[in-house]
Amino acid sequence: MSSAVGKRYARALFEVASERGKIDQVEADLGAIVQAVEGNEDLKKIMQHPHIAADAKGKLVDELFKSHVGEESLNFLSVLIDNGREAQLSDIYSSFVQLANEARGYADAIVTSAKPLSEEEKAELADKFGQKVKKKLRVTAVVDPAILGGIIIKIGDRLYDGSLKTKLETFAQKA
Repeated sequence: MSSAVGKRYARALFEVASERGKIDQVEADLGAIVQAVEGNEDLKKIMQHPHIAADAKGKLVDELFKSHVGEESLNFLSVLIDNGREAQLSDIYSSFVQLANEARGYADAIVTSAKPLSEEEKAELADKFGQKVKKKLRVTAVVDPAILGGIIIKIGDRLYDGSLKTKLETFAQKA
């Protein structure tokens, strides 16, 4: 879940990226930066350590990312470091992706089923539920045998539960 601070920073970055027509580039840059930081335990500790000076963190970020990311992303990292918000980078990235998806008319859907879904089934679900929410869906399939049958679809904060497990539980409560 994104924090209020993360959402504010993401919104500010999104507005800048949108004005400059660089939403895709900034999203890719942030994704690469988050992956680099999360994937390297030493870098993560340095970035989140409260007693390491902002100047030192800024120089490190410059050395590591200057030739790999755009100006907007690098400047944004500097702002985060100067304001002591670098620990919320992952949170900000998640919020930025949500804003970018919203602007593009995309939504992510998590489809949980008892058995693996074929590509055709995923495409059909994306099409039908995409029409329902008036967005283009990107489906991530999850297998959970505990639901017994049917599917559960989560799109943003909406949940469509057509699982056999839930239907049996509802039936048991009524009986």
